[in-house]
Amino acid sequence: MRDIWQDVRFAARVLVKRRWYTLAAVTALALGIGATTAVFTLVNAVLLQGLPFDGADRIVALGMRDPRPRNFGVSSQDYDDWRRATRTIPTLSAAFGANLAISGDDRAPEQYTGVYMNANGFAITGSTAVLGRVYTVDEDRPGAEPVVVISKDV
Repeated sequence: MRDIWQDVRFAARVLVKRRWYTLAAVTALALGIGATTAVFTLVNAVLLQGLPFDGADRIVALGMRDPRPRNFGVSSQDYDDWRRATRTIPTLSAAFGANLAISGDDRAPEQYTGVYMNANGFAITGSTAVLGRVYTVDEDRPGAEPVVVISKDV
């Protein structure tokens, strides 16, 4: 035990004596630990943790791709065709993310990240409204009154 304390005191004296080497070593350690933490946080959020829904392993995103290959969304006509033709998918929903401007009568608009989706999306994600209710399939038809659902689930 005495040898360990002697080694620790010697290391401390060398570190104090050679300040620039100490600063370089501490900086390299700090950058390495910070970079590792940042990469792990990103990998954990994107790859390791699943979606925050029940049955997330059964949720699949579909899209279209051209020959280049560029990703495209799905047109409403294709979605309607898929919905009518599917026999194995219990619930199919269309959704796309958007920046939404929300304001009151006397307030300037504020930007929020939101999603446009049809009524089936609530059944898939299990989302609920903070106030009121989610909209129904009857309100999900062309020409129906617009409906806004504010949720904190996702």
